[in-house]
Amino acid sequence: METTMQGLVFHAARDVRVEEVPTPTLVEATDAILRIDKASICGSDLHPYTGRMDAEDGFTMGHEYMGTVVEAGASVQQFEVGDRALGSFFACCGACWLCRRGEFSKCLGAQVFGLGMAFGDLGGTQTEYARIPMADLTLRKIPDDVTDEQALFVGDILTTAYDAVRKTDLRSGDVVAVVGAGPVGLFAMMSALALGAAQVVVIDKVASRLALASSLGAIAVNADEADAQDVILELTDWRGADVVVDAVGHESALKAAMPLLRMGGHLTIPGVYMDDEFEFPIGELWIHNTTIHMGVANIQAHVDEVLALVRAGRIDPTALITHRLPLEQAAQGYELFASREALKVVLEPGATR
Repeated sequence: METTMQGLVFHAARDVRVEEVPTPTLVEATDAILRIDKASICGSDLHPYTGRMDAEDGFTMGHEYMGTVVEAGASVQQFEVGDRALGSFFACCGACWLCRRGEFSKCLGAQVFGLGMAFGDLGGTQTEYARIPMADLTLRKIPDDVTDEQALFVGDILTTAYDAVRKTDLRSGDVVAVVGAGPVGLFAMMSALALGAAQVVVIDKVASRLALASSLGAIAVNADEADAQDVILELTDWRGADVVVDAVGHESALKAAMPLLRMGGHLTIPGVYMDDEFEFPIGELWIHNTTIHMGVANIQAHVDEVLALVRAGRIDPTALITHRLPLEQAAQGYELFASREALKVVLEPGATR
């Protein structure tokens, strides 16, 4: 391989550029080098991009990816050169007390790809190649009958949404409400249906996203045109939704989500809150016996389940792809994604090779 490659580099808020950066090499015997065949822009990438999160100049971005193994360390047992693989958005140690319990997302040594020093200083995957630590745990082989695009979101956004639903007390026949029809919300809707929900109500204000939710099997409610609480109460004989998903990560979404829950319901929050301060109605939640689930998704624990559902056709991740761009146009992709003109943007480093 060449000693340098193309990668998307963060410089400042709304200033990302494709530049020549060093090609990664093996550092540990448990590493693999992955040629990135497809990457994507995730909502978490917008935190540094929009300035919501302070970040230093100079790191490569991205953590949603799939590709082909081009080099494997001596201790890697599950992968050989030439294997197609998808990867989790973070790498963990695999050996600590939390990892041994299967709580990989809580590992104190976890590193997130492409979010700079604050999240572990691990190189990003919106690049031609990436070093993957703990490859046997971080990566999964892609079956021959699963396409690159079907696999792309399994290591991050799709499994994040699935994790949010799975860790509730969802039972077959339940009613689920999802606040927000962005990628997390739409994947949460698909996951809820795959896990046995009888009906899923998706609430948003963007007509095109609601139309997609409806085409994928949801009951779509435009919050500007109807009262979501009335819709859900009528649907559930006035008890409320069994599970409500806050897929936005904003105070307004949380306020919209809570009235939709039944007594003893489950509120799950895959939406990212970053040190936001606002009044939290603990008394109301206590009175209603609400169970709350939140935090970083346990990707490594659930990725095999999600990959199986995708392979069986129970979930179609490609339905959310609206734009495909070569890596050299990544900055344009970020503009489209940040302005909500795009739902999911696929970047193709291979287009520049």
